[in-house]
Formats: sequence, C-alpha cells, structure tokens
Amino acid sequence: MRSVSLMQNAMVYNRSIKSWSNTNQMLRRIAFLWPLVLSFGLVGAAQAADEPTAIIVFDGSGSMWGRMGGIERDSKFGVAREAIRRVLPKLAPQTRLGLAAFGHRRKADCNDTEIVLTPEALNIDRVMAPLEKFNPKGKGPLAAAMREAGGTLAKVAGSASLVVIHDDLDNCAQDACAAADDLAKANPKLAIHVISIGLAKADSQRMACVPRLTGGRHFDVQDAAALGAAVEDALKLASLDAKPPVSSVAIAADVAPPAPPVPVEDDSPPGLKLSATLGPDGPAVLVPLSWKVQRAGDAAGTTPVAAAKGATFEVALPPGSYTVEAQHGLVTAKQPIEIKAKGKTRSAIALQAGAVRLSAHLQTGMPPLEQAVFAIFDVPTVQSQPRAVWTGGADAPPVFLPTGNYRVNAMFDRAKVERNIVVTPGALIDLPLALGAGRLRVKAVEKDGGPALDRVTFRVTEDDADSSDGRREVARSATAEPDFTLPAGTYYLTARYGQVEMRERVLINAGDEVVRTLALPIARLALQSRMAGSAAILDSNVSYRIERLDGDQEAIQTARAAPKLEIPAGRYRVESQLGAHNARVTREIEIKPGVPATLILDHTAANIQLKVGAEAGRAAAGDILWDVRDAQDRSVWQAVQAEPRAFLAPGKYKILAESRARRGRAEVEIKAGEVRIVEVGVE
Repeated sequence: MRSVSLMQNAMVYNRSIKSWSNTNQMLRRIAFLWPLVLSFGLVGAAQAADEPTAIIVFDGSGSMWGRMGGIERDSKFGVAREAIRRVLPKLAPQTRLGLAAFGHRRKADCNDTEIVLTPEALNIDRVMAPLEKFNPKGKGPLAAAMREAGGTLAKVAGSASLVVIHDDLDNCAQDACAAADDLAKANPKLAIHVISIGLAKADSQRMACVPRLTGGRHFDVQDAAALGAAVEDALKLASLDAKPPVSSVAIAADVAPPAPPVPVEDDSPPGLKLSATLGPDGPAVLVPLSWKVQRAGDAAGTTPVAAAKGATFEVALPPGSYTVEAQHGLVTAKQPIEIKAKGKTRSAIALQAGAVRLSAHLQTGMPPLEQAVFAIFDVPTVQSQPRAVWTGGADAPPVFLPTGNYRVNAMFDRAKVERNIVVTPGALIDLPLALGAGRLRVKAVEKDGGPALDRVTFRVTEDDADSSDGRREVARSATAEPDFTLPAGTYYLTARYGQVEMRERVLINAGDEVVRTLALPIARLALQSRMAGSAAILDSNVSYRIERLDGDQEAIQTARAAPKLEIPAGRYRVESQLGAHNARVTREIEIKPGVPATLILDHTAANIQLKVGAEAGRAAAGDILWDVRDAQDRSVWQAVQAEPRAFLAPGKYKILAESRARRGRAEVEIKAGEVRIVEVGVE
C-alpha cells in the first residue's frame, strides 16, 4: 500500500510540474498537490518482532480535575493530556500505541474500564481524538484497568509496555501490586511504567511495587513541570526510540514546489537573477523578500550596490564577487556569488528556514477561531528563558522561522494551549492547535421568555484550594449576553443584578457550546416614611435598614428619603429611622418577584428643641453640652450646641445640660407627634 501511494503522489506531482504557471493565482490552485506527509505504517502488514507496543492507561476518575501545583494552574488531566500531545511526534515511528481508561464514563462504577484504542501504528490524531473528549468523573478501578490492558498485550511479539497515569490508589478494593505480579508472570516481557500524580509519600511507596515487579520505572510527580517531563520519559521508554516531529502540508501561495531548471541565457548582459527556497532542496518562496547585494569585502553598513523587494530579484551588475542577502521577517540568509562575464548568474538562496501556518480550534476537527491570538517563543538549547519572537492573529500569513526549537502558544478568550515544534530547513508545518475548550453563552432574565437584562454582572469561578473562599475568578463581564470561551472543566456561574444574585454550576466539555439563561427573582420595593396622622411623605432626615429574614443576604442600608429597591424576593424586616437618634419604626413584609410593592412607615416621633431656661440664659451664654437619656438611663442623644433640635421617640427622658462650670437637669415625658421646646435651668 505504501509503494502504491508513493507512486500515485509522484505521478500527480510530475503531471503538475508540466502545467505550472508563474502567476500566484495558478499556484494557489495547484498548491494542494504538494505531497502530504506519508504514514509510516503499512496497512495490514504483520507486526515486526522488534516493533514496540504500548498502551497508555489513563486515570479518568473525578479527582483528575484537581489542579496541579507550581506556576501552572491547569488540571492534572489537562497537563497530562498536553504532555502526551507533545511527546507523540517524538516517538519511534515503528511504535504501536493504544489507549485504555478507567473511571471516565460513569460515576461510582468500579466496572468502568475500557480499551479505548487497541494498539496500532503510531497516529497522533487517533490517540488525541478520544483524549480531547475526555471528562473525568468516576471512581478509580486502577488494578482492573491494568489487568485489562495487560491482557490485550499478552500475545505481542516484541516489547510491550503499559504507561499508567493516575492520581490515587485503587479505591475499588483491588490490589494493584497483585495485578502487576499476575501480569509479570503471564507476560515476562511486559514492563509497567507508573506516573503517580500528587500522591502522599506512603501511597507513592505502595505503588512502587508495580514498576518494580515488571521492570518498569516509577515517576512520583508533584507539579505540572514534573508531570510533563514524566509523561515524556515514560512514553520514550515504552517506544525504545525517539524521532523529530515531521512536517505537514505545503502552505498555499507562500511556497511552491521547486521550479524545473531554466537554461542560462548566455547572450544576456551580466547580472543576477535571484530566487529563494526554504531549504537546500526545499520549495520556492513566493512571498516578497527584502534583497540586498553588496560587493565582497565591503564593511558592514556599507550602502548596497543593489536592493529591492519581491519574490525574485533581477539586476544588471558588472562581473565580480558579491554577497547576496535575502530577508523575510525573522529569517535572514547570506550567500557569496560570483557574477560571470556574460549572461545572468542565477541562484536560489536557501533560507535555511521553515514555514508554519497556525490555526486554533476549540477541539480537533472544529472550525478555526477567527479571533485567536498566537505567540511564538524561541526555546534555546541551553538553560535560559524562552524569548518571544512573533505574535499575531488568526488572519496572519504563514510565519517563516529560522531552524530551531520553538514553543507556540494559542490563546482565545480564557483558553490557552501550547505546543513545542522543531523547525528544520524546508519544513512546511501546518499546526492546528486544539484548545480543549468550550463556549459558555449566558444571559439573565426577569422571567422565563423575557428579554435579557442589562446592568447584570456575570462572574465565572472555579475551585481553588489556595483561595480563602475556595474559589478563583476566571472571567467577569457586564455585557447583557456575554460569550465566554473556557478550558474544559467545572465552573460556577454567578449573575448579579443590584442585590439580586443567582448561581449555577456548569460543566463544559471541549467543543461544547453551553447556553444558560438565569431567571433572577427580582422584587421591587418602594419605601416611604411620614409622620403619624399626616399624609405628607418625609423628604429628608430619613434612613432605612432592610434585613432579609429568610436568607443569608447582607442587610441593605440607604439614606435616600424614598428609595425604590430591586432586591431578591423574600421576607424582610424594614426599619425607618427619623433623624439620627431613637426615632425608629419597624415593619415586616414579604415581597414576590414581578409584583411591585410599596411600604409606608408611619413615625410617632416628637420634634424636640432644647434650650436653657430664660432666667439662666445670660449666665449660660455659648454652646451647651447636652446629654439626653431614656428611661433605662441610656444615652440616646448628645449635642454641643446652644439650642439643638432632634426627633425622639415618645417616652420619658432625663436631660442633662452643662455649660462651663454650671450644670442643670430636667425630666420630661414626650408624647407622639408633638413639637416641643424643652427648657432646662442651670446653676
């Protein structure tokens, strides 16, 4: 099958060579004919004796949604999945890989084990597709999953391995060590490599028997960086070899297959005719390049003898030695050239670079995200900080990169993914990045079927053991109908409208579009106060305290004379205070959503003014220190004025007055609704 595919591709390639045009339009039409990367496996071929076979046994229990420590805050499941994604291109091409899982389909089911993929020739998309849809949720039948996966490898001719990724001991009353011992006796060639995530020291020691009994290796990891490295090391051990990542498809309109040679025009004037290729034998570059030609030996910074911008460069120059420089973005290549005495000297400058086309997707197979943002970091071979070399959006053309190691980040809203790539001369890398994310569209309404409310604040939080309240905010919006893009996981959605709040737990899987409409129980309450016996509504000196009786909502306080409140439906105690002292009236009320209510509170307070008696007025001229005490001898009003005025509740009071070295007192009984001047003599 492989030889047939090669012959078919060669025939298509040769036919396309004959029909090439020099226009970009034609190149765009035929770019898809550039050969795709060929599979390294032969369909239906028998497994060679030395082909390594491995099965990844992935923990799908609910605890895998827990967060990793260290700088990264991703889930254990997410970090492990991305580590698998990064290492698969590095595995030996002859590796046969399968996937098993446990606890990933049902809750509280100790029989939830599955061979998701039987071992077949290495295919990255085949392995990653089920992991993209993974949603850890159940218990942890680890030992049963090991037995099932180990049994699948019982008849493998070559080396066989299990790579177990888990975050807890078997919680289904099974012994993983006993399972490992049985597997080792049944298949002495089977090695089990175990990656234990965040286990306590004692639990990690209990799991160490599994790799020890089978000749495998145990990785005890506590943070995201260690987990990524452990997954890579374990899979490399299972594959017995490593290889660099392969290139992908050609990139239309920016590169094209190399053109057939053209005879040199010997009778033309001397000069240069330049083009560029990505690698020594790589495709021709069609994007505009910046060209410079300098005489050999000219110092740096010397004005070039010729310069231009274009996909190719043709210039008449006298014979001699020159240096040609071609530059595009991050890529610069220099080459010495000797111009002949007659005819154009033709040369294709090898940029020693690769081209990368980027796209971001919620998950593999979904349409690209038009608003995604990308960043490329240069990853040096020595221990130093990666350096950002390029940023751009989804509409950016393919990026030309010098050969080397790079880290590519894709971001869309709150979702992010990163991949490591190796750029080799002539590489054409089509890099779709699956964010493993979903979309959450929300709105709040006052009643089912009603329009979306504005002035609503939406918050999205997730579990965070390091936060004081156990939650961490990941998104917030005050738009009427926000659209959040979030990594797959469990979140808590809160909609707040004034004092009204509604909460809901939301599960988002990769590729999901989750729509939530929250009906808020908004009740409207208008408050007014007046003096008993009067129809006039008080427009000053009034404040309110509203306390909910059937919930844990904080009390509301306002100094508006006649407030109109939007609060959650329920039972409330409303207190109106007239003035700054003890003139209060309290009522209880139950309000329902969508039914406006008005509560009028009638005050029986008295309006009191204090002054010293006329006979002592001259002697007590100036401010007086007043202290008004109720029948329980509690101070309810103090003032430092000559003649203060206030509202007081009806009742008996003791009034103390002090001026310099003179004092006075009086006892009075104040009646509801009266307006009164109280005189106090001082001696």
